[in-house]
Amino acid sequence: MERLKNWFYGAEWYEVYNLLEYLLASQANPLFHRRVSFFLEREKSGYRILQNQFVPITDSVELRAVADAASLPSQFSAAREHIQTAITLFSRKPQPDYRNSVKESISAVESIARIIAGNSKATLGDALKSMNDKTPMHPALREAMSKLYGYTSDASGVRHSLTEASSIDEAEAKFMIVACSAFVNFCVQRAT
Repeated sequence: MERLKNWFYGAEWYEVYNLLEYLLASQANPLFHRRVSFFLEREKSGYRILQNQFVPITDSVELRAVADAASLPSQFSAAREHIQTAITLFSRKPQPDYRNSVKESISAVESIARIIAGNSKATLGDALKSMNDKTPMHPALREAMSKLYGYTSDASGVRHSLTEASSIDEAEAKFMIVACSAFVNFCVQRAT
């Protein structure tokens, strides 16, 4: 215990979080999870637990949206895996990969649209149109998602090879993971 205590107090901040993530993932102990969550909230930490990882998202509504998308049923497994990968990239410590987290987030949208449209080769625009034919969606909402997808195609090579250094920051990556998760959940709710 003394050796662990000395390591703990001498470790870098992210090493402590990495150890706790390891313990969360390796134990199926809900009490441990609840206690860690309790202390994160009580101490006003900038992190919360999502998929056994510490993410810099503290709003309970945002956390719920991302958690729901990360635990979709098997028929939506491709979209679920994109969200889970986005979470992992977003929460990587000490060097989060915001660019690829954004890429995975928007890929979840493309994936869910293709699944619901029943066409694995459809472009996002075609898949959204097909979804709209089945269950009407407000044109502004369809357009917003298309524009968000377009943004990822233009923003410093988010979905394509880099042409310059990526300028995606935490706020942008957080927005994308939350917005894309919410849209994925919306699509699933509409389709089922």
